[in-house]
Amino acid sequence: MVGRKTVCLRQLADGWRKDTVRFNRFFRNPRVTVDALIEGWGAQAREACVDRHVLAIQDSSDINFRTTPEQRRGLGEIGKGVGRGLVLHAMLAVDADTKGCLGLVSGRIWTRKGRRTTPHGKRPLSDKESERWFSTAEAAKGVLAKAATVTVVADRESDIYAEWARVPEPGFHLLTRAQRDRRTAGGGHLSTASMTPAGTAEIELAARPGRPARIARLTARFGRVSLKRPDNVLEKTCRRRWRSALSKSANRTLRWARRRSCGVS
Repeated sequence: MVGRKTVCLRQLADGWRKDTVRFNRFFRNPRVTVDALIEGWGAQAREACVDRHVLAIQDSSDINFRTTPEQRRGLGEIGKGVGRGLVLHAMLAVDADTKGCLGLVSGRIWTRKGRRTTPHGKRPLSDKESERWFSTAEAAKGVLAKAATVTVVADRESDIYAEWARVPEPGFHLLTRAQRDRRTAGGGHLSTASMTPAGTAEIELAARPGRPARIARLTARFGRVSLKRPDNVLEKTCRRRWRSALSKSANRTLRWARRRSCGVS
């Protein structure tokens, strides 16, 4: 399917009926499940990661299908609710030194069954789609166990306190874009924490409606901080293992990098 860039079984079979029948039998086999297929994603990366520093990059994509109200085919809402399809969350392994692709690691595929009525802030992490960031990183520990070092890279949607509290361990790190200015132990915030300058860079920004073209100067800083556990963490309603871990990690110490930008005339 990847090589031929099609999911049409007749095209994959080059019109041969016997091969089309074989494809159909394979997909209709009750032992062929989405979970089983995803479990096989990490086979290549499991062997390729040995003794490497692996960047485990995860992100989500909406897969849009053209449908009509009469032919939804079980597909759920995607995007802002204007399309129908499924959601793919995948983690890709990349060699940090050579930049070579080592293969897929893990992930999830699902369709939304409808809109939730319980507010997002009143649901535990296990009942949110954002749980995928945590569970995929946890699954990577088994697949990439032979790597020398693993750094999980993700966008700001994965800036979840439970992930900071549970995922990092020796040789397994998180590199996440901050979504909020978290409180730190001692009464401060990430934005005001003491950081060591690591370098600067200038980037040309193209003009946009209402904003002229300009050059932005980025300054990277890093440091070690202790995050204060948010007051609204609901994981106390989950299993005892979660409750214990989050309680002990109320002041999570980690290395943090910050990036500041300012305009340059």
